[in-house]
Amino acid sequence: MKFQRRAASVALCLLAASSLCAVSASGKSQSASDSHHHNTKHKAAPASSAQASHKNAQAKRLAAKQQAAREKKHALLAKQHGLLAKQNALHGKRLAAKQKAAWRAHVAKVRELSPKERRALRQHNNRLAQLKTDNEERRAALAKHNKRAAQLAASQKKASHKTAAAKRGLSREARAAKSAHDRRLAAKQAAVDHSDSISKNLKARRQAAASAAQHQKWAAQQDLLARRQAAEQATHERKARITLASYQNEARDRKATKAVSAHDRRLAAQQAERTRKHAFQQAELDRKLAIRQAAYAKKMAAHNARLIRAQALHQSRLAAHNARVAAKRSHYVATHGDDTGGRSIRFWQTNVARVPVKVITVDLNDPNVKVSAVMARNGNGTSEPFRQMIDRANPNVAVTGTFFSLDNLRPVGDIVIGGSLVHFGGMGTALCVTPGNKADMVSCQWGRHHDWSAYDFVCACGPRLLQQGRIVLDPHSERFRDKSMLAPNSRIAVGITSSNKLVFAMTRDAIYLGRLARVMRGLGCVEAMNLDAGTSTGFYYNGTTLARPGRKLTNMIVVYGRKDRYERALDQLVPPPYRRTGSSVSPQNPSVLALK
Repeated sequence: MKFQRRAASVALCLLAASSLCAVSASGKSQSASDSHHHNTKHKAAPASSAQASHKNAQAKRLAAKQQAAREKKHALLAKQHGLLAKQNALHGKRLAAKQKAAWRAHVAKVRELSPKERRALRQHNNRLAQLKTDNEERRAALAKHNKRAAQLAASQKKASHKTAAAKRGLSREARAAKSAHDRRLAAKQAAVDHSDSISKNLKARRQAAASAAQHQKWAAQQDLLARRQAAEQATHERKARITLASYQNEARDRKATKAVSAHDRRLAAQQAERTRKHAFQQAELDRKLAIRQAAYAKKMAAHNARLIRAQALHQSRLAAHNARVAAKRSHYVATHGDDTGGRSIRFWQTNVARVPVKVITVDLNDPNVKVSAVMARNGNGTSEPFRQMIDRANPNVAVTGTFFSLDNLRPVGDIVIGGSLVHFGGMGTALCVTPGNKADMVSCQWGRHHDWSAYDFVCACGPRLLQQGRIVLDPHSERFRDKSMLAPNSRIAVGITSSNKLVFAMTRDAIYLGRLARVMRGLGCVEAMNLDAGTSTGFYYNGTTLARPGRKLTNMIVVYGRKDRYERALDQLVPPPYRRTGSSVSPQNPSVLALK
């Protein structure tokens, strides 16, 4: 394809050259014939006006033909230049692609070289670049010289054409006058030349001696110039040899680059094959590992399941053991008592009316036993954690006392501690204990003060469950109308037996008040009433918290097995400002109670 394009361009150039030769030859022949015809006519006779116009028309036709030939020549040259430009552009693109590929290969090769080899290659490339720059400068100087020579030849040719045209345009008289003028000029020039020749001969004789003197100097200069030219020629030949060596090196580099590329392709194919095999082996290993991990996970799951079952069995056995130990301890304490509470305070667990209950009995016939109440540290309108109140009062038994309002934290019933009324509530049924430990239950009238001067301890709550052994449950008559209190809930109750013993019973089962009354009757009580429970359920016996309330409390009932212990804790049961015999506090609103 490349050879065909070059052949076409050469053919087109030859066609243009032949056309130009034909046109120039026809122009020359025509001009020769015209000049001959003009000379013969000039010799023969003067031309007429018609012949002159005919000649002018013929000259115009000749000029038109010459102009058309020149335009055709310029068109062919323009077309040739266009084809050459396209070929040069295509050749430039291909050369750029080859150079780019060679540069990439060269960069890849350079990256594989050592630092010393890179440094040597860099110096070699610098020398090649310098040689290339020198060659380009020489080519530019030669092209500039050729351009100047072409311009000078064109200007001389143009001047000769103008002179010939000027000669052809003169008339016979003008030519005759010009011939005479030329003869005169020639005579004058001959005289001038004769005088010049004489002066030149004289001058030549004068300059002969100077020339002889200058000849030796010129010869020396020529010898020096010859030596310089020889040195330059030797340098040029040396550079040419270096350039040829660089070209040969480039050819060897291209060949080596092709070999390296082929080797790299083979290596890449081998690496791809190894990678594929490695990936297949890795996938197989991963599959086997996944199978083993699944089997191991299955074994571990079975092992963990067995371990969980064993732990659950151990926990259940440990819980059963702890329950048996706690039952034995509770039975022992209930049967034999302890050092702090003596034998007058007992605890046991039982089922009454199909309700599991925890029971604490207090024998008031023992003069060392004391029953009292404890208020929050900051008095009415405040609350305190159950455990903190126990730590402060240090009793043997502690039970949640009366209800209190969630709005203002004030108890709903009367509370007497150490014979002093510390709070007036004015409702419910009151558990009363005299200084001689005689227990009784007294109904309170709504909103009226009661005379508690005969009692050492009073705590009013309710509603009343038993009276003289009979169930007398009537919450509405005692102004207890809170639905949450009347609904099934965990309960605490206090009762009095016929032998002057206090019975505190607590159950976690949610039961109605009627069932609680049957439970208290089943425990042998003849008098009984309900205490605050639900979220406020608190039940404590000799260092063991049997039930912890879910909120802070405002009051609770405490029992001491020894009188000296009670006397030491009396100052902690109620803040001193609240120890007074009367109170002007109005009854609390019983609609909002602490039971939930």
